[in-house]
Amino acid sequence: MIEREIEVDEKIKCIQRTDGELRELVYDYRKCNGCAICVFACPVNAIELGPVHEIAKGLEMPPIIIDHLKCAYCGICYSFCPFNAFEFYINGERIEKSSLPLSPVRFTYKNERCRECTLCYKVCPTGAIKREVLLKRQDIAEKNEGVKGYVKIDREKCNLCGICAEFCPVFKMVEKKVVPNDIVPYSDILVDETLCDYCKLCEEICPENAIEVEGKRIAFDLPKKIANITIDQEICSNCGYCEEVCPYDAAKTLKPIDGKLGLFEARMSRCDPVGCGACLAICKFNKVWFVSEDRKRVYFNERFCIYCGACENACPYDLIIVERTNYFTKEIAHDVPWRRAWESALERIVGKERVKVPQKILVVEAEFPKVEETPQVGELKKLECLEAIEELLKRVRYRKAMEFGEVEAFERGVERARGENKGCEERKAKG
Repeated sequence: MIEREIEVDEKIKCIQRTDGELRELVYDYRKCNGCAICVFACPVNAIELGPVHEIAKGLEMPPIIIDHLKCAYCGICYSFCPFNAFEFYINGERIEKSSLPLSPVRFTYKNERCRECTLCYKVCPTGAIKREVLLKRQDIAEKNEGVKGYVKIDREKCNLCGICAEFCPVFKMVEKKVVPNDIVPYSDILVDETLCDYCKLCEEICPENAIEVEGKRIAFDLPKKIANITIDQEICSNCGYCEEVCPYDAAKTLKPIDGKLGLFEARMSRCDPVGCGACLAICKFNKVWFVSEDRKRVYFNERFCIYCGACENACPYDLIIVERTNYFTKEIAHDVPWRRAWESALERIVGKERVKVPQKILVVEAEFPKVEETPQVGELKKLECLEAIEELLKRVRYRKAMEFGEVEAFERGVERARGENKGCEERKAKG
């Protein structure tokens, strides 16, 4: 027996109960941008795409709708969602994507060259990168008294990493809006020497040796790290902003999807970035789109695109073309049931096709006029003979003759029976 129900709160929970098993598919529409990858992946057409353009313009509703009665609770949508908008549980235990037949290859990481600066976490569109400050100048009790000096920044060496500003209030970063064609989050750095005691610690924390301080070095020993950068893979969109902005080549991103992004240039006169701007709004996790000043319309930085297709769905004039050439996945070591269903889902995602529903053919029984058949004379005679034999078999002596193999006795009885039947052809032949 299968029971299905749905619970709606901050998240939408689809529940299936069977004998001995509970499956839950949880959908967080706030993490969803309407890319429709789950719509293409679903093997039973249980997911429908909502009005993505209107949602991009501010309509408050989930970008997709799940039919919990049709859902197979297989986990395919959960595995292939590039923004982790789904959670999948079996008997209360969250299923890891890596334990499913196929799961995306996607990851963003930092290497040993990382200086734990502020650039990557400042530009991250999803807030997946966090910077924990382990030490600030205010935390150090030792201070210079009555020391005079100066602070000088070599603008040629400074890469506006922001480490000094988050360590000491003497430095202040001038922030600017991050846009896809200019993702550096700062335009300048300011120095307020009225707050400075010329301790010279900032000289040591600057990775570019761009700060020069005339003063007195205090006795405090700086730790190896004064901050720590972490990356939350659950909310990372693999956009590559961190990789692009990092001056130390310390961030790397493995994107799950490869493809091509383009515009229908012949119709771009229809584009209205001020009145519409749906592509700008819907691409909230990767920040690919911007308004080009020279083109006077929207344009994109494909370097940050993962080819999810949300912008294509949101454009009301079909001006955006998203092509997917591959979805990179890893597989578990052994073969599993329903493997072909997962591979077919990948093919549909790349080809942007929904599962084909078998054609339903309505069969109606045709009614024909009833015709009463009249038995022919020969058929009547055969029926009469059969009736005579049937009567003969009702007699015990003839049944025993058949049981004990007395075929001749039974044949004589048949002859007599047929002789009594005046309609038999054999009697007529003898007469």
